[in-house]
This record gives sequence, C-alpha cells and structure tokens, in this order.
Amino acid sequence: MKKFSSRFSVLTAILSSMDQTFLGTLLALVWRIMSSLKAFAQSEVNPKSFERLERRLERLCREIAIVLLEHSINHIESRERPVSIIWERRKFRPNRRTFHSIETRRGTIEYQRWFFQAELSFFVKGFAPLDQRLGLIGGRASPGVAHKLGRLAADLPQQPAMEQLREEFNVSLSVDTYRRVVESLSHEVRCLHDDIAIQQLVNWFTQAAKASGKHDVLLLVGGDGVHVPMRTSWKEAACATVAIYDRNRKRLGTVYLGEMPQQNQVTMTGRLTKVIQGTLEGIGKQPIDLRYVTDAGSAPQSYFHQVLFKMKHPVTDKQLKWSWGVDFYHACEYVSKLSDALFGVGTEKSQECFKEQRHALRHDKRGSKKIVTRAAQQKRRHGLQGSAEEYNCSMGYLVRYRPYMDYAARRRDGDPIGSGVTEAVLRLFSISVSSSLGCDGVIKVDKQSLTCERLVEVNYGSKSGIAGRPHGPTYRP
Repeated sequence: MKKFSSRFSVLTAILSSMDQTFLGTLLALVWRIMSSLKAFAQSEVNPKSFERLERRLERLCREIAIVLLEHSINHIESRERPVSIIWERRKFRPNRRTFHSIETRRGTIEYQRWFFQAELSFFVKGFAPLDQRLGLIGGRASPGVAHKLGRLAADLPQQPAMEQLREEFNVSLSVDTYRRVVESLSHEVRCLHDDIAIQQLVNWFTQAAKASGKHDVLLLVGGDGVHVPMRTSWKEAACATVAIYDRNRKRLGTVYLGEMPQQNQVTMTGRLTKVIQGTLEGIGKQPIDLRYVTDAGSAPQSYFHQVLFKMKHPVTDKQLKWSWGVDFYHACEYVSKLSDALFGVGTEKSQECFKEQRHALRHDKRGSKKIVTRAAQQKRRHGLQGSAEEYNCSMGYLVRYRPYMDYAARRRDGDPIGSGVTEAVLRLFSISVSSSLGCDGVIKVDKQSLTCERLVEVNYGSKSGIAGRPHGPTYRP
C-alpha cells in the first residue's frame, strides 16, 4: 500500500507540473477510452460491436499519440530567439517561428520551429534545423513513414502504395509529395547502401583471408543490363555485383547495385568504382585476385578499358592487375545460334552440335578456337541450313572475344566463369521496376535507386539506415 501511495504521489506531482491545456486534452481522450470500454461491457457482445470497439480504440489511441508527439516536438526548441549558427560553411541567422505539418506513423502532426536564413546571400535557400534533426525525408515524412513508404514504393505501384499508407497510418499524401519523398529517399538509401556495402565486403574479405586454401581471396565484379519501359521507349537499366570468394573459391557474399537508364551509365560507373576502391582501401596491402566477368556489351567493355584497366591501388598506388572474362552463358547463346545456322533451327543435329560445342568450350584448352574451326569446315563442306546473318554474327563474336573465353584454365584455377549472381539481381531489379508501371505501361515514378532499399535487405538483412544519417546542426538560444 505504501508503494502504491508513493507512486501515486509521484504521478500527482508530474501531472501538476504539466501544461494544463495539454493535460486536459490528454485526460479527455483517456476518459473517452474508458467510456468506450464501459459501453462495450454493458452492451450485447457480437462481432459488430467488437469491431466497432476495435476501431474506436485504434482511433483514440492514435489521437493520444498525436497529442504526445505534438507536445514533445513543440518543446524541443525554445521560444526565445536563438543565436546564429554555421551550417555547411555558411552563417545562418534565425528569421521567424513558422508552423509545419509532417506525416508520422500515427498521422499528421503540426508544430512550430525556427526558420533560419543565410546572411549576406539572397540566393541560398533557408532551412529549419529542427526538421534536419528529426530526419524528415522530402520535408514531410518522418523516418518511420519514409521507411514504410520506400518499401511500398519498391513493391507496389504508386496508387496502391498511397492507399496502404492511408489505411495503415492515416497519412494522406499528394502525388507531388509522394514523388518528392520517393526521390529524396532513393538518394538517402543509395548513399547508405554503398557505405554499408564497402564495410560488408571488407568484413567478408577478413573472414575469407583467415581460411586456409591454395588460392588468394578473389574479388569478382560483374555487370549487365535489363531493358525497362520508359515514357519514350524501352531503355537499358544497369546492374552490377561485387562478390568475395575465399581461398577455396567458395562465395561468401555478394553486393548488388542497380541504377535506372542513364546515358553512358555515369552514376553506376561512379558507384561501382567507389565500392571497389573503398573495399581495396579497407583491406590494405593484403593480396587479392581481381576478376571481371560480364557479357561483351559496349558499357561493360568501356568500364573495363577506361576504369578497371587504368585503376591503381588506393593504398600502394600500384597498377592493379584485372582479368576480364566473357560470361560463359552469354557465350553459349552465340554457340547455340551458330548451331542453328549450320543445321537449322530446332533440329536434332543442331541440338547435338550445340551440346558438343558447349562441352568443348567449357572443358577444352582451346575450346573457342575448335568451335570456330569446326563451324568453318561444316559450312565449307555442307553449306548453311539456317540464317547466314546468324552465322556471321556468331562467328564474329566468338572470333573477336576468343582471348576472353579461357574457361578450361579458369575452371582449373577455381575461378567463376559465369555471372549467375548478376543474372539473379537482374531478375530482382526487373520485378522491382515493373512494380512502378502505370496503367499505360510506363514508369510514373523516378525510382533511381529505390531497389537499393530491397537490395540492402537482400545483402545484409538490414531493414533501414535512414535514422542513422547525419542530422542537422544543434544550437542553444
């Protein structure tokens, strides 16, 4: 009894020190909850009355949460005019207190905060430090709402995602606000994803280096593209993977990167290079094998010759030795086309020829040369049963990239010869992008890197790093 009395006296002291208007609003909501419970107990219990009680309690608890959030946020900043602050190497002075409404997981709340403007410059946009400290995304969404919105935007079209937010959190966003939050969120997730990816790759390397084996640890980079529908036409989006293999050539893990179509893939090039160089810097001077496996597209070739081939170690400043190999499964596509051109599409001889040539390409020391020689002899002796265009295209491909098809040697060394992990992320990327299609079949929302929200989870099991981003400046009045 004494323990109860002491707790009751502490509670009474706390309540008496609180703002009377706030306390009255809170007690009124508690009284409505108790009244609802009493009315339910005195009425006939049936499914309809139980559902009505559930919905009423949910609404009242949401109102209590909104009152508590508004009261807490409104008391973070003092009403007294604060001093000027330095933000991004500029001096900002307090201008006025303004009202601002944001969307939270319990609904829309409104609060007052100080708005700052830059001194001696009318061209620099002002900002509210409290908004930065709260971690608002797009100026309207709290980190909790932004996390949910990002996952919905990566899985659902725009309208169903907005409807689910409205149903679950009582949040009503306009189309412009929704797209602005999505764009800001994609930028935040992209930056966090790359930093986490570097850290994870370094951890995998440390784990791989401790294992015993006859090989050095392998860093395998892959890249490919997938066509997605845009407003004007279908365009190629870029995907890339970075994997770590231990001394026994067992893959420990893979990092995925994805970007929407862009001319010359500038963003993907920068991100992939940042991840590679960050990983090499993290592992220091320890030995590592470097391998690049892709198809022979123009973008992957350009990245190898212009970036990887010239890349230097970020620690030792020595030239890195990269090896490039054509993906085995892409090479087999041209072997299949060559067989169809020689023996006819879908014939039994064509299938037998493809099976033999595929085995030679994979297991023979000079498999690609043997395939080209046999195909030329077959054409000279018996002519073509299929398309001459397919024959010339396949032969040109196999002759041009013969030096990068040393699959037998690579298999003896335990190196991967295919890019299966890259193909896996292509499917994931394609599914995620397809979820943003509108009724006319084109992408309505710019999802630059929204798939990173999903890829972070696929790679590391992480849910969200939004709350861990740097907050805005702090100050004292």
